[in-house]
Amino acid sequence: MYPGAEREHTAVVKRTTVLAAGGFLLGGVTYLAAETIAALGWSGRSYSYARNNISDLGIPDISRLHAVMNTGFVVDGALFVLAGLGLSMLFEGRARWVVSVTSVVHGVGSIVVGLAHASVDGASTPHAAGAGMAIIGGNLVLLAAGRYGGRAGAPRWYTVGSATAGVVGLAGLALFLADTGILGGGTFERISVYTIIGWEIVTGALILIERRLSKAR
Repeated sequence: MYPGAEREHTAVVKRTTVLAAGGFLLGGVTYLAAETIAALGWSGRSYSYARNNISDLGIPDISRLHAVMNTGFVVDGALFVLAGLGLSMLFEGRARWVVSVTSVVHGVGSIVVGLAHASVDGASTPHAAGAGMAIIGGNLVLLAAGRYGGRAGAPRWYTVGSATAGVVGLAGLALFLADTGILGGGTFERISVYTIIGWEIVTGALILIERRLSKAR
């Protein structure tokens, strides 16, 4: 490696992770904004976050602002892929591979959910597959952050919180699929999704704060 190459590589990694942080923040906020706007534009009776599935907001027949929700799925998914690949540069070996692959699985799944929306008759095969990829892949990213985050200097509260959120998210998915009728299907589905959205926002904010503090030192 030529003189200064290591310093240049470090600078590239820092710039990339800052861009990744911005991607996570923008993606998470975009998703929440799209869901809120689409819910406010719901046709007929008020949209229920506990009773209705998230994908209901993307069905043209019953959601006036379906395009907003489906666009939110696609934008968040695309940003997650880019941000996840950027974040993976903080790791090496298996950790980098795990973070990269799970991020792509989640992001592509979210994009598919937005492009192949559900219908009043239920979810199509592509939509169901995309939802599974998004929820499982996304919560696996959280588990990976919990497992490997310490290697990149992440604080203990962050790694423990990431791992815990990943477990909670997968448990929420299991309860949603079990269709127990407790709390409403929308509640458990949102538990499995909001863990990911919340992690995006927290991760993005943490990286940006750490970078600002490091410059101030």
